[in-house]
Amino acid sequence: MISSAVMRPGLRARITTLLLLLSVAPPCAVVWIIRGRVLALARAEDEGRIADALAEFEAAIAREGKDADEALESVARFLENDPRFRGIPAAGRGPSFPADAAASLMVDAKLDCLSILDVAGTVLASGHAPASVGSADRRRLGLRASTSSFIEEEITPGIGRVLTLQSRRVAARAGREIHLVGGRFLDAEFLGRLSPGGTVRALLLDRGGAILSASDPANPPPVPAGWRGPRAGRGRIDIRGIPHSYRMIPLHDHEGHAIGSLVAAVSIARAERLSSSLGTIAVVVVATGIGGSLLLGFVLARGVTGPLRRLEDMSLRIAAERYEPVEGVQGPGEIGALVSAFNRMARSLAESRERLRQTERLAAAEEVARRVAHEIKNPLSPIALTLEGLVRTRQARPREFDAAFDAAVRTIQEEIQRIRGILEDFSRFGRLPVPRPRPSDLNEVVHRAVALFAGYGDRARVVAELDPALPPVSIDPDRMSEAINNLVGNSVQALQGTGGTITVTTRPAAGGAEIRVSDTGPGLPEEVLRHLFEPYVSARPGGTGLGMAIARRIVLDHGGRIEAGNHPGGGACVRILLPWGGPGAGEAGAGPAAPRGSGPEGPAPDAAAGGEDAWRRS
Repeated sequence: MISSAVMRPGLRARITTLLLLLSVAPPCAVVWIIRGRVLALARAEDEGRIADALAEFEAAIAREGKDADEALESVARFLENDPRFRGIPAAGRGPSFPADAAASLMVDAKLDCLSILDVAGTVLASGHAPASVGSADRRRLGLRASTSSFIEEEITPGIGRVLTLQSRRVAARAGREIHLVGGRFLDAEFLGRLSPGGTVRALLLDRGGAILSASDPANPPPVPAGWRGPRAGRGRIDIRGIPHSYRMIPLHDHEGHAIGSLVAAVSIARAERLSSSLGTIAVVVVATGIGGSLLLGFVLARGVTGPLRRLEDMSLRIAAERYEPVEGVQGPGEIGALVSAFNRMARSLAESRERLRQTERLAAAEEVARRVAHEIKNPLSPIALTLEGLVRTRQARPREFDAAFDAAVRTIQEEIQRIRGILEDFSRFGRLPVPRPRPSDLNEVVHRAVALFAGYGDRARVVAELDPALPPVSIDPDRMSEAINNLVGNSVQALQGTGGTITVTTRPAAGGAEIRVSDTGPGLPEEVLRHLFEPYVSARPGGTGLGMAIARRIVLDHGGRIEAGNHPGGGACVRILLPWGGPGAGEAGAGPAAPRGSGPEGPAPDAAAGGEDAWRRS
C-alpha cells in the first residue's frame, strides 16, 4: 500500500506541475520566441547600419578617387595651356614654379593635397606641404595612373600625420613629363559623411594602432581591445559606458602593404534595453504563472487529495481490520462516487469478515473436537479391551482374576495418564503465557535445554556448538527454553530408529542472534515440510502436531523468525532468528552489531517452510 507521505506530495506535485506546464511554459515560449525575434531584428538593423557605413566608405573612396583623378586631369590641362607656366622648366633649369602656384591650383581644383614631381621624383611644388619642395619622393611615382590609393603623409608644420586618398596624372610641359599627385584627406569631415545621422562612429587607425582621425574628434571611439595590427574583425566596445558593436576592415596602399584600419561602431544600447525589458516581461509572466498555478493547484489538489487521503486512511484501517466507513467527504463527481463505492466495499468487507470469523471459529471448534476425539479414542481402545479381558477372565478363570486385575489396572492408569497429557497439550496451546523478555545469556538457555537430553545415550547424541562471544539477547528464558526443548525433542524422536547426532548452534546474525537445530536423521517429507508449523501437523504416528506450532508461537511472540528445511545430504534443520532488542525491535535492528565475518548465512537449507517475513511478529 502506498504510504501517506508518498501519495500526498506526489499527487499534489503532479497536479501543480501540470498546471505550471500549461500556464507557464506556453507564455514563456512565446515571450522567449518574441524576445529572440526582436533582438535578432534589432541586431540585424545595427549590423545593417554598420554594413551600410562600410559600403558607403567603399563608395566614397571610389567617388572621391574618381573626383580626384578628374581634378588632376583639369590641373594637367591647365598647366599645359596656361601661358604663365610655359616658360618654367620641368626639371629645375631656370625659374621654378611660383611659391603659391601649387596652392592656388589645389584650391581651384578643390583638392586637399597636391604635389608636382619631376620624372626623378623630386618635389617641384606642393600646395599642402610647401616644406617638402626639393625633396625626393619616388614612391609616389609608383602610384598607378588614374587609380586612387591610400597614402599616409607627415605634413609639418601644421596638420601632422594624416591618411590620404591620392591619384597620379602625367602631364607634358615644355616637351617634358611632370607628375601630378593629389587627392583628399581622410579626416573627420570625410568620416562624418559616412553616417549623416551620426549613428555610426568611425575611426581610422595607422598600422601601429594610433588614431589618425575620427568621425567625432572630441569623443573618438576607443581602440578595440586586443588590437594586433590591421586586420578584419568584429566585436564589442564601450564608448562612455554605452555598448557598441563594431566591425574593422584593413586598408592597404598601392603596393599591397597594410597601412591602417577603418573601425565602424554602432550603439547597441537599444538592443540591450529591449533585452532587459523583454527579460523583465518574461520574469513577470513566469512569476505570475507560477503564483497562479500554485494557487489553482492548491485549490484543485485540496479538492482531490483530501478525499483520497481519507480513502487512504480507510485503506490503512481496513488493513488493520477496522471497517468504519469514510464520513463527511465531499469531492468532485468521480471522487464522490469513488468514496461511496469505497464505503460500500468497507461495509461488505466488514460483513464478510464477520461471517468468515464465525465460520473460522466453527471450523476451529470442529477441528479441535475432531482432533481431541481422535487422540482420546486411541487410549480408550486399550482401556475397553482391558475391561473386556477382565470380564472374560472372571467368568472363565476366576483364580487368575486377581493377577489379571492388577495388570489391567496398570494398563488403564497408563492410558488415563496418556489422555491427561493430550488434554494438557491442547489446553497449553490455547493459553500460552505472554513472554516477559529481559537481557539473557542465550548460550546458557540453550545449554540448560540440551542438558535435559543428555540421558538418551546411544539413540541420539546431542552436541552444542555455542559462540562464546554472543552478546545478550532480550528474551523470556523460560519460554525460549520450551521452544528449544520442542525442537530438540522432535529431532530425538526422529532418530529413535536409526540413531544419529543432533547439533545445536548459536551465532550472531544480521540484527540479531541465530539458533540452529540440525540432525542427521531421514529429514522431513515434502508434504509435512510445507505445513510443519501449522497446528496438528506431525511427522510421526501418535504425535499431537502441536510441538512445532508452539515453538513457532513462542518465536513470533519474541519478534523473531523460524524456518525449516532439509540438508542436501540428509537430515532436517530448523533456524531461529531473534532480534537483539526483543519484540518490536526487529525493524530498527536494535542491539549490538554482528561481529565482522559472522553475518547471516541465509535461510535453512532447501526450501524453507512456514517461515514468516523477517523480524515480523505474527
